Amino acid sequence: MTSHLLISYHTCPLEEPGEGLAGGMNIFLRGLLQGLGEEGMATDVITRATGETVEVSNPYPGVRIFHVPCFWIPRPTRESAWESLGVFIEKSRLLLHGEGILPDVVSAHYWMSGVAALRLFTAPMVLSYHTVEALKERPAEEAAPALAAVRLEEEARLARDASRVVFFTEHDRERNLGFVPGLAGKSVVIPPGVDERFRQPLPREVARSFLGLPLTGEIFLLASRSDPGKNAGAALEAFRAVRSRWKGEAFLVIAGQEKGAEAPEEGIVRLGPVPHDSMAVLYSVADAVLCPSRYESFGLVPLESLSAAVPVIVPEGTFWGERIRSEGGGLVYPPDDPEGLIRAMLSLLVDPSLRARLSVGAPKVAEPFTWGKCTGAWMRLLSSVSTSGDRR
Repeated sequence: MTSHLLISYHTCPLEEPGEGLAGGMNIFLRGLLQGLGEEGMATDVITRATGETVEVSNPYPGVRIFHVPCFWIPRPTRESAWESLGVFIEKSRLLLHGEGILPDVVSAHYWMSGVAALRLFTAPMVLSYHTVEALKERPAEEAAPALAAVRLEEEARLARDASRVVFFTEHDRERNLGFVPGLAGKSVVIPPGVDERFRQPLPREVARSFLGLPLTGEIFLLASRSDPGKNAGAALEAFRAVRSRWKGEAFLVIAGQEKGAEAPEEGIVRLGPVPHDSMAVLYSVADAVLCPSRYESFGLVPLESLSAAVPVIVPEGTFWGERIRSEGGGLVYPPDDPEGLIRAMLSLLVDPSLRARLSVGAPKVAEPFTWGKCTGAWMRLLSSVSTSGDRR
């Protein structure tokens, strides 16, 4: 049987909440690890931790997670994560030697995890970037951080040295082929799944009562962190414009962002950070979910929303933009048109029958994405790459 070790090293440790919403990478890893455990693949995981001693957890059958301390303070930056990577590698080396862990195959998630894998092992490595620096968009006035150049160089090196590189969508794979050399012959597409609880939404009035939200009126949901790449500010400005033009009741519920010192604003409800376990209830309150990010390797929020029969509004030129345009379940808009998102939101408000048709069609768009399919594909990939007697 294949001996698998998974490395997760980024700013949000596995099994700990992220800033605002739980990081999409952690949501994916929890789903994958649970599926691998249920299928009988034993997996050891090393992830960073903020404590002083290594702690071990067993969240799923066959899965051990080693939390390796790196002397970080909570809420580290990407820069401090990079600075602490050497400590993580050396402590992981001692841990793995002491535990006698010598995997047949290693999977690394996020570019810093890939750097750690190459320094720790000669076993074949399967890499998931999740996002790449070359595709990130920044405002013209915003300078790229110093770490960006390091990341670009490391991501290109990882593409050369990895045995396989996993992408969530063919759309993301094709975009990366133009920026990261050496991917054509070693890349594979494996979409993630979605938890079944999202496919069983609560009655809207029950969910709204539970969260203390208005029982009447239309609710748009924005479930997004506040970093510029998520483009959350565009959704907020669009809602303000919609509310100034719409005569009925309309609300914007914002989840996943720290509550700042903003003065209360009519029609806007800020829930602050929301654990992932509560998201199923949150989707149930919404009439539509706004997903304004222009670059996502996949985008779990649209998938979860569609599974819950809630229409999504997404920009063109993204994976979900293309899928929604061809299969339904939501609306798309041109991201460079300042009125595009506003028009899409207003069209749902003025036409309840359109919203109803999109809601009925949404679960069909999400239906193919299951953890069973994802887990099976990962098991086949890891087994095919694993060579216990033929190390790289």
